[in-house]
Amino acid sequence: MRKKFWLISSLSVLVAVTACVSTLTPTVEQTAPPPSSQITSSAPPAQVMKPGTYPQKIQSGGVVRTYILHVPPGYDGAKALPLVFILHGFGGNAAGMVKLTAMNDKADQENFFVAYLNGTQATNAAKGASGMAWNNGLTPDLNMTVDDVAFVHDLLTHLEGQLYIDSHRVYAAGFSNGAMMTHRLGAELPDLLAGVAVVEGTVGLAQSDETFSTTPTPVGPIAVMIIHGKQDMNLPYNGGQATQGAGKLLTKSAADAVAFWTQADGCTGTPQQETSGNGNVIKQDYTNCAAGTEVLFYTIVNGAHEWPTLQGHTKFSATDAIWDFFSKHALP
Repeated sequence: MRKKFWLISSLSVLVAVTACVSTLTPTVEQTAPPPSSQITSSAPPAQVMKPGTYPQKIQSGGVVRTYILHVPPGYDGAKALPLVFILHGFGGNAAGMVKLTAMNDKADQENFFVAYLNGTQATNAAKGASGMAWNNGLTPDLNMTVDDVAFVHDLLTHLEGQLYIDSHRVYAAGFSNGAMMTHRLGAELPDLLAGVAVVEGTVGLAQSDETFSTTPTPVGPIAVMIIHGKQDMNLPYNGGQATQGAGKLLTKSAADAVAFWTQADGCTGTPQQETSGNGNVIKQDYTNCAAGTEVLFYTIVNGAHEWPTLQGHTKFSATDAIWDFFSKHALP
């Protein structure tokens, strides 16, 4: 039986992100009963959900929450499969992340489940911005009170009743505002998640008095992957004042995020470093870390505030790199 971690009081960050929206065929829409308060190991379900992409909803904390579930064609209910949660950026949504990440294709190739989560609506009238966001705890601008850590916890409980999930191989990945939420999930749920991946996120944002709010101190070691473009103007690679995005936020750097997690994971020694043939991707890998964890950092030299793809100008697939990283890590 696993211990449940409840969300401490926190608020969300505002980051302007243009979201891609895809049109999905709604195969099944289902309202789940309120999930139990405990996580148990998944077991083969009585009925096997057919492969496909399903808009879904559950209740969490008295709020109806929505997500899109993808079941790969290789699933037959006889073998437990890994699960990956995907979190969108500010103003985005689950459907947009289906298209942006192409994670369904990867799931079909490698045989794992994907759940694309929707945040909740948030508005900052002073900055003239509104959209779906996450209560990731870094700024009070959006005045959010929804418990997004509990949502992920409750959704995992629910999905373990629907699908045969390998409970030792559950992961989360997020972009921008969702990347910051993913930092928080890694910090608060290392007993549920075997690894997290953050794309264009930060562990700290300055408030109006220029004091920083930061991701909570992690309660245990967890494998972490960070991808950040040096040309990101919304959440600058080197930290400091953003030149794009609503509010032009003052942020901590990508190096601060790496230091945050190498300290939390007790990593020692110097990282292994590699540079791609074209010089555009720099990989720093900290492998001497507690409990078999790892901190892997990709710098994308020409990368902007984006989810990198092979087809785009970065010629780097964040999706492929994330799954490769996740596939190497499991809870004991």
